[in-house]
Amino acid sequence: MKILFVANLKNPSASGRQRLWALQQSNATISVFDKSRYPSKLGRFSGPLAKILKQPSLMNDDKSSGKELVALAKQVNPDVIWIEWATNLRPKILNELRLLASHPLLISFQDDNPWGERHGDKWMWKNYFNVAPLFDLHLIKRESDIMNLTQLGAKEFRLWKHGVYSPLFRPLAEPAIKKYPVSFVGTCIDGRVELIEYLLINNIDIHVFGNRWSQRSNLPKRYPANFHPPVEGEEYASVIHHSQVCLGLVSHSNKDEWTMRTYEVPGSAGLLLAERTSVHQTLFEEGKEMAFFLTKDECVEKLHNLLADPKLCFDMGRQAYQKCKDSRFTLEEEMQHLLNEIKTKYYPSRVN
Repeated sequence: MKILFVANLKNPSASGRQRLWALQQSNATISVFDKSRYPSKLGRFSGPLAKILKQPSLMNDDKSSGKELVALAKQVNPDVIWIEWATNLRPKILNELRLLASHPLLISFQDDNPWGERHGDKWMWKNYFNVAPLFDLHLIKRESDIMNLTQLGAKEFRLWKHGVYSPLFRPLAEPAIKKYPVSFVGTCIDGRVELIEYLLINNIDIHVFGNRWSQRSNLPKRYPANFHPPVEGEEYASVIHHSQVCLGLVSHSNKDEWTMRTYEVPGSAGLLLAERTSVHQTLFEEGKEMAFFLTKDECVEKLHNLLADPKLCFDMGRQAYQKCKDSRFTLEEEMQHLLNEIKTKYYPSRVN
């Protein structure tokens, strides 16, 4: 099977790099088209101008990128074209890709929620809504995406579950000294200020790593020792290893029931205190492999109990890691399942 993978790969911590790695672990032949190589000719003004005019196509040089994508696809003649966050592709380009001699399966991947509650970002999805019906298969994160995409004219869907990215998230040979009683890695969105403030007021020594906390709250000024710059890659994995408890918050504005931390923390043999969702409860056993909470008070209570028992935290983290191993909650396993389904359903006779 020949796959052309199309994504923005500028950021070394981009989740697309993880999926690309998982594809490369398979027997497929992978070609890559990096959308970040085609920045907007408007330079640093592209983002603000695109937002003012509500034109997502202004955020990159979509004409050049589209032309070169088609040229590469003709050269590769792939069986599958996997496109991440197709927010800047025009219908003309998708139609040209559909007409390739190989008749490729066009896959759309995006795990944000265009129908969520981030109303200020709705404009970013204008092009996506136009091209969504042109894809053969949509990889989605939540069941509600099926209904919303169906209304746009899309027909084929598959839930993408992700998994542990083992090159980065793995246990240490020897347990690390815990620098952080509790850590949270994430952006200041979705009312997280209220929860973090409540924890700090209730004497929870939580350390926050992420973007926009200074812009959207006064907490970093009030608790300067508890707020740190964003972390990525190995630095992020190090925070997990050096935390007794990792706090996991889903994106409520995206209506999510799991997050990347759902796999990253247990994959590192860390203890995750996560919001209690149906997906979390399905994946991990509460009280044995992971801790859950619903309210601010329950979060405080759980943290006080866990921080008082470091051995319990260690044991639960190891149990969660073992669950990931035994249940094969790995990114490469999820990818192989998907590729097997593609071969069986779409290419039973001509793809190895």
